[in-house]
Amino acid sequence: MQPPSPYFLSNPAATAQDRRLCLLLGGLLFAIYLLVYTGIPSTIDGKATLTVTSSFLKHGTPDIAIMGSAEALLPPLARMGTFGADGLLYAKKGVVPSLVLLPLVGLAHIIPDLPIRATAMLLNPLVTSMTAMLLYTFARWLGYRPRTAFIGALTYGLATFALVYTITLFGEPLAALLLLAAVMAAWRFRQQPGTTALLLSGLSLGLLLGINLTYALMAPLIGLYAFGVDPRRWRLPQIIRMAGPFLLVVGGLLAYNAIRFGGLFESGYNFAEGEGFTTNFGVGVFGLLISPYRGMVWFNPVMLLAVPGTLLMRQRHARLTAVVLAVAAAQVAAYASWWSWHGGIVWGPRFLIPVTPLLVLLLLPVIDRIPRNRLMTAAFAILGTLSLLIQLVAGLFSFIPHVIHLYVNYATNVVDGFFIDFDPEIIYRVDLSPVLAQFGIAFSGEPLQPILLQSADIIHALLVLIIAAAAVIVYHYAKQTAHLVLAVIVILGAAIGIAGRQQKQLTMTRAVQQNLRPSDLLIAASTDYDENLIDLPAATRVITTNAPTPPDDPLATGLWDYAMQQSGLAWFITWYPPASADNWQERDLWQQASFVQETLFEENRALLFDLNPPAPADQPGGWLFDTIELADYGILRDDDGIRAALVWQSEAPSPPNFRWFVHLVDAQGQIVQQQDRVPQGGYPWQDGETAQDYLFFPLPAATSTADWQLRIGWVNADNGERLPAYEPDGTSIADGFILLPVE
Repeated sequence: MQPPSPYFLSNPAATAQDRRLCLLLGGLLFAIYLLVYTGIPSTIDGKATLTVTSSFLKHGTPDIAIMGSAEALLPPLARMGTFGADGLLYAKKGVVPSLVLLPLVGLAHIIPDLPIRATAMLLNPLVTSMTAMLLYTFARWLGYRPRTAFIGALTYGLATFALVYTITLFGEPLAALLLLAAVMAAWRFRQQPGTTALLLSGLSLGLLLGINLTYALMAPLIGLYAFGVDPRRWRLPQIIRMAGPFLLVVGGLLAYNAIRFGGLFESGYNFAEGEGFTTNFGVGVFGLLISPYRGMVWFNPVMLLAVPGTLLMRQRHARLTAVVLAVAAAQVAAYASWWSWHGGIVWGPRFLIPVTPLLVLLLLPVIDRIPRNRLMTAAFAILGTLSLLIQLVAGLFSFIPHVIHLYVNYATNVVDGFFIDFDPEIIYRVDLSPVLAQFGIAFSGEPLQPILLQSADIIHALLVLIIAAAAVIVYHYAKQTAHLVLAVIVILGAAIGIAGRQQKQLTMTRAVQQNLRPSDLLIAASTDYDENLIDLPAATRVITTNAPTPPDDPLATGLWDYAMQQSGLAWFITWYPPASADNWQERDLWQQASFVQETLFEENRALLFDLNPPAPADQPGGWLFDTIELADYGILRDDDGIRAALVWQSEAPSPPNFRWFVHLVDAQGQIVQQQDRVPQGGYPWQDGETAQDYLFFPLPAATSTADWQLRIGWVNADNGERLPAYEPDGTSIADGFILLPVE
């Protein structure tokens, strides 16, 4: 027999009050999350998620080529990217978090000087606040009092490690929202059968697959919960309504795989490199639930109350309790054997974040007995306070110092400097627990990591207060939907203001904009760059590689091959000195592309090349400059400028201080542009062999070059004197240079 509809569903006054309480909850949590907001993604997963979004908006391809140098610092099995069918590097991470990021990143593209990374980092504060609001609503649907629902939602938002994950760009907080929505919609269908609930549940489950394929385990569990375990009660039209959006999303994900990798079931994971289910199942279960290293109860002590809460919840909602436990068990089982069951360098059991809101539901019966039951009141007060303190010290201080301590003393399987894993003993040792270490870090003088507390930004603090005040005002005075919409606009506007104040993050981006003219491609062979250049507002494609790398490194050569297939102007940033034998990338550019200019940039060298096909050296030469012959040449006038090819040959050794000059002069003999340098960028060429130089002089499309010429000669750089020049017939050229017509 169906239980009666909860008071919340049938009383309009209660609904209005709950709407205001829900907004108050979301606003307060969002304000608190902004106090610990860091503004920059700190994990490789978050960087990949953001890079996919930004690349798609800028170039229409969801690649992560900008992360090449960061990828090079990881072992192959931990890398985010895999080369696709078109030669670009694509992320193995699910695409749904990147799609959800589109509005925020799109806003940063529209508003000048709004940092893309800082704006994107508002995602998980928003998502986690929304999850708490949804949790409040579900608690009211279940018949719990507003106070119980409010405290339960606050418990999730502040006293679980969900708070710490608001300063990341991991996809797990979004998975938590979708999983809660799927269960909630299934519950609603059980109470009041309808199409909307089934569509929402199916859509949520499908989107979960776009975060990680392991969530496929949840679909049959939640489906059975919605329809019941008796097959005789299943109705095909209802099953289709739930399965339809789920299968539609699955089809989209398969198409996404085919577009990137050329195969429906190729997702980019590196199973051949060691990714897979290789951990002992029992070790993983212990590690995820109770180990001092990553155990759920260590990082969230308040969850211990889920044990008595489960017993109490069964009395009112037995089937809901069963599906919550089944979903939680499936999540543990899915990751207990995963090679990286702990989730990487993160806070707590990252892969249990998605089931945390559901587990908080099991706390509601305990919270509902406060303050009538003194034992439960005391237990909740102690464990809840402890949980809150744990999350605060993790949100205020970086846990990386403890990771470094473990790396120095307990790292195992280190290959070529790449850390793979820790000694297994650390998951059993209380003295090595990150939770205990974090309190030590808090009292050790380590700097605070939130931006507000680092810089004492009073504007930031005022904006946070505005958000909190707006939430309280709405709770007391909002009587109409228009007021609620206005409050939401105020809250989001303040958050955008906070993101916009992170201008110091744009230092490197501004340096690029001010020092390097716009180009179609920027290649940075340095670990100083990578995703920092996401904030470039222009549509310049950025590819980064590590340096030094050998010329047969698969990652570097794959990215380089793609870069060399592009056209247009490309900046190449390198820290190598000119003509370094180890800089195979620069050598390739001198041999294949047309040089434009060179500039010193941020303690590096930046060289601009044109990647369009160079001018063919199809004209005979014969002019001699001392012992150096211009054997052949070619000049090509295109819409975007003038390209030239010069082929040099010398039978005698050329002094290293000899340099050529090429001046582009107009009809009046005035220099329009010029290049002065050694052949091939200084890379050596043998006597008797040819050295080929390609040059490009960019010009506006409408420029008339009638009667323009290239003035070519050689000089001794030590004294600035021109080398003697001779016509092909041996006649001396008095001026020491030759003039070649452009057209």
